[in-house]
Amino acid sequence: MRPDAEPIGVPVASSQTSRREDGLPRYFFHTQNGDCVRDDQGEEMKSVDAAREEAVAVLGEILRYRGASFWETRAFSVIVTDDDGETVVSITASASNDAPDGWTLSDGLQ
Repeated sequence: MRPDAEPIGVPVASSQTSRREDGLPRYFFHTQNGDCVRDDQGEEMKSVDAAREEAVAVLGEILRYRGASFWETRAFSVIVTDDDGETVVSITASASNDAPDGWTLSDGLQ
């Protein structure tokens, strides 16, 4: 999945079965960063755990290469679907000018 892909609509996976002869499932890595970007090709992965790791890597690439726009949209997401179009994982990075609830500096570090 390219972080600079053109937006083309709401993320939806192909409903066609996309398995290689060795049976590896195909996962689709759609992105939401102000625009929805659909992954029509997907990637063959050994497991959902491998797809989760790839989702983190894709999100990291988006933040690295499109970081300036992150401050405009305040959130980037990677939504992973399987061959049936079912969401198997979703990961989001968000930005705020405020610290998270409950966060404080330890005594002596202020």
